[in-house]
Amino acid sequence: MNKERLLSIAGAVVATGLGAVLGLFEAFLTPLRIPHSTYLPVALVLALIANPALSWFAAEVTGRRLAAILPAFAWCAVWFVAASKTNEGDLIITGNNWVGLVTLLAGPIAFALGVFIPVMLEQRRALHSKPPTV
Repeated sequence: MNKERLLSIAGAVVATGLGAVLGLFEAFLTPLRIPHSTYLPVALVLALIANPALSWFAAEVTGRRLAAILPAFAWCAVWFVAASKTNEGDLIITGNNWVGLVTLLAGPIAFALGVFIPVMLEQRRALHSKPPTV
């Protein structure tokens, strides 16, 4: 295997691992609140900023747009587990926590935007770089 291929594989592994770690970190931030008050949307803000960046990172280090879904799959797997009850009844993402529920919805959308926006910018550049036809 050549050096570029190995770097691409290593980048995919790192991006996938970062997706899982980021998902775990965000899941444990969802119950964060001001004492006896409202929930703080730290996990939501982090997901809206970091998820598209991680999606972009995966595409850049591998050279393939499709690789951007690797960290998204890892993130979603962690959140699926975090939203599922254990045998003892423990639950990280609860139904009465609006931050967890909104992050569960917005996280995958943020990953999708991390893929969609660069593709749209690329298409726009290609469209504007063509000479006009008469």
